[in-house]
Amino acid sequence: MTKSLSFKKTSLAVAVALSLPLVSAQAAENYKAQDVVVTASRVEQQLADVNMSVSVITSEDIEQSSGAQTIADLLESNVPGIRVNNDGGQGIDRIKIRGEDAFRTVVMVDGQRISEQKSMSGVPLLIDPSQVERIEVIRGPASVLYGSDAIGGAINIITKKGGEKPLQASVSTGFNSSSNGKDASFSISGSHEGWNYRLGAGIQDHDDLDTPAGEMPHTDFSAKSADFFLSYDIDANKTIGISASHYDLDFSSGSITYANPDDFWVEVPEWKRTRGAIFGEFKNLTDNLMRVRIDVGHEQNNKLMTNHVADSMPTGQIVVPYYVENNADNKLNTTSASIQTDWQLGENHYLITGYEFSLDDLDANSSTYISLMNDTMSSKDFDGKMTRHSVFATMDSSILDTLSLNYGLRYTWFDSEMDIKVKKGSSQDSSNDGSDGKVVFNLGATWKPIENLSLRANWSQGYRYPLLQELYVDTSMGMSGGSTLANPDLKPETSNNFEIGSRYSNGSLTLDAALFYSDADDYITTIPITDKISQYTNVGKAKTIGFELDGSVKLGNFEPYTTLTLLRREYQENGIKTTKSGTPKVTARYGVRYNTSYDGANLRADVYAISQSATESHDMVAEKPTITSYGGATTFNITAGASFGPQNAYSLDAGFYNIADKKYQNNGSIYEPGRHFAVKLNAKF
Repeated sequence: MTKSLSFKKTSLAVAVALSLPLVSAQAAENYKAQDVVVTASRVEQQLADVNMSVSVITSEDIEQSSGAQTIADLLESNVPGIRVNNDGGQGIDRIKIRGEDAFRTVVMVDGQRISEQKSMSGVPLLIDPSQVERIEVIRGPASVLYGSDAIGGAINIITKKGGEKPLQASVSTGFNSSSNGKDASFSISGSHEGWNYRLGAGIQDHDDLDTPAGEMPHTDFSAKSADFFLSYDIDANKTIGISASHYDLDFSSGSITYANPDDFWVEVPEWKRTRGAIFGEFKNLTDNLMRVRIDVGHEQNNKLMTNHVADSMPTGQIVVPYYVENNADNKLNTTSASIQTDWQLGENHYLITGYEFSLDDLDANSSTYISLMNDTMSSKDFDGKMTRHSVFATMDSSILDTLSLNYGLRYTWFDSEMDIKVKKGSSQDSSNDGSDGKVVFNLGATWKPIENLSLRANWSQGYRYPLLQELYVDTSMGMSGGSTLANPDLKPETSNNFEIGSRYSNGSLTLDAALFYSDADDYITTIPITDKISQYTNVGKAKTIGFELDGSVKLGNFEPYTTLTLLRREYQENGIKTTKSGTPKVTARYGVRYNTSYDGANLRADVYAISQSATESHDMVAEKPTITSYGGATTFNITAGASFGPQNAYSLDAGFYNIADKKYQNNGSIYEPGRHFAVKLNAKF
């Protein structure tokens, strides 16, 4: 098939999909759809009124997800445009949205962003699924709303709080045969006379993954978590509260690139994330001041890591084996504060303004040991800080009864500094600093020509300031056994993004479609200097065009559905332009759900497949370009469950996954699980 013909067919498919809501809308013109309320726009709003692509994972989705080991597993299989980077293991996942790297996704818990300053992979999702009430995913740039890093999108994990009775409890336990994994959680919560509280704990323990290619060594993980929440409603319009959480992760990573699994492995015996926060929310303060929200928080991340790589080097007539062992001891303390005010200006204008502050304080040690002839050892201490100040304003204006505009801006200022002390090695102590400021804008419109249908269009700018690691910290982590050098002269990444989309829901048919285009510049990536040394540099450009569809139709007790992503990403780096970016051009989930009631119990089933097209990745080394290919894959799955007992307080869900035992890879590091089953039991008291 020619490229021209392929493009025409894709364009026709997109046009048909976008027109479906119009056809169905005329048939159900007088039907009032149920309201879906989200906070993705920083205020409670009906989903139909939001001029961005937003997906919601509910608490019911999480409870019934028998096969999802992590939040990322659940997102990847249910939300279009999502890919997961698992770093060759389990238990530690980063999210990629619309082809962008995980560094370009903002991760938040209860609206407060999670920081990461020393990582080669991005911000991980370190939270137990049992703590989560719902997840809102913004697909596409949200830099005006949520600041630097939101080029690809933003994820807001909203935790459980309070309850419906003065005292209630819940327990959950599960098993996953792909890793002999056991999960359990417990919580007590309640609400009484204005007080709302929750106390919870969870544990996960998983062995190495079992795949069609055999067991994947160095892929085990275990995690322990605890969370606490307490708030008091002073009156109907005033609430103050406090929250705390702790997550303790121990995991390993491996790679199938090495014939001997012990030639490469990563051990992280400790990654502890502890967070505490206080908040106050005050509503209806005056006729115009509708809400004030204040948040103050502190988070500490402690991480220990060992990266082991075995190699060999020819010396005369002899090949000498050796290994490189890199160790990291990182402590990142983040202090943050924010204030948001909501204003009703007349009948037709709603203004949101805010200020955000964060201070990241990094205290890290990196050491490298090389066992080659004369053993060598190097060690450095890093003491760095990054300060972020942001002010933003965004306005919703109703122009007509059926047409509204959304427009806004954000100004962000960064200051960074790093002191480096050499404990062992030949380099010298140094001190570095830098700063940058940037204004980004967005403009969008939402039009509701008929009932239950909303059309949206949006232009927005993206912005990402480099991490402390990219600016100042040389690192030797990874599979090559070499080093990646920092670059204090890095410029921030920027992008311009355009989207048109439509939402339609009449109670039986639900469709959400979006066509988007992104033009990004000054991408930060690494380029090789020698076979073993590379450096962060602004050399990458990317143009991405894509289409997303999330649709379902209820036919009695049956509900056929699909989530579909079509993506074409042109990447330019080091003088090479290619569409072989390592991102699948097609990913989809499609199947049929079944729901019914019998003797007071709710019964459900889901028969579905998940497909992804083959991927090719072009190595951007001009002297010797190489292409790495991974075949496409389709897995077939079936789940079933029941909710029963008084008020359906008990639920049992089970799933049979990758039934055909398909051997495939998502990111090239390891094979994904083969044929396996999982079961989960929940009980509420």
